[in-house]
Amino acid sequence: MSQVIKDYYERFRRYHYLGYLRHYYNAARHPHPFRFLAFLLFGSLVVFSLAIFSTLAIINNTFEGNPIYFYGLTALMYLMGFAVVPTIVLWIQGYRNREKILSSEIPDDLPQNSGSEIWYILLFLSIYQIVRIIIE
Repeated sequence: MSQVIKDYYERFRRYHYLGYLRHYYNAARHPHPFRFLAFLLFGSLVVFSLAIFSTLAIINNTFEGNPIYFYGLTALMYLMGFAVVPTIVLWIQGYRNREKILSSEIPDDLPQNSGSEIWYILLFLSIYQIVRIIIE
């Protein structure tokens, strides 16, 4: 059991901590950092505004459908919005320190992509919904 915990810790460190550091170093080397930063800010504002509208709909009880799905979707939107905040902060810090960062300082073991688990979650939810529709 302890080996499973160690493997999970290493996986978390590699794909989340080093994935966030990847944003820091990518900002320093990116030719147009403001475009990506504007895209991040716009996306997070859209997600947060949808989450706020959903929260207001929950408070006013104006939504239609299953409340468990609606509450879950609202919580997911808040989590997605808050997950972007460290990326924005690291992107700004990497841009501010781009003159100080040398190419030789960038670690070799940074992951290329992080957060690929979301595709597995979406696949699982899609299969669940299809099975649920077939059973009903």
